[in-house]
Amino acid sequence: MRVELSSGLWDGYYEQYGGRHGQTMTLEFADGLMRGDGIDSIGAFTIEGEYRVDAGDVRVGWIKTYEGRHSVLYLGHLDNGRIVGRWEIQGWGDKFALKPVQKRIL
Repeated sequence: MRVELSSGLWDGYYEQYGGRHGQTMTLEFADGLMRGDGIDSIGAFTIEGEYRVDAGDVRVGWIKTYEGRHSVLYLGHLDNGRIVGRWEIQGWGDKFALKPVQKRIL
């Protein structure tokens, strides 16, 4: 089975307070583990997590930790090449979505 989790630049958003907030991250997927870093309107962050393939379904989960600040739990799944799901902090959260950035050929 082919897993469509490509290492590289990913772009997307998280929803909070009724609005969408952009985020960009560089992710590396290997042997069931994922890691990376990125930035959004709150600041720079790191990513540490894992992914699993079960009966054709790809599940992902990670902790997004802002430098010198709080951490956020992200749980999602692969849907048509995008990672979609929910983020959570102490029982409160909302939706998110990420997609790999396609490189343009000039």
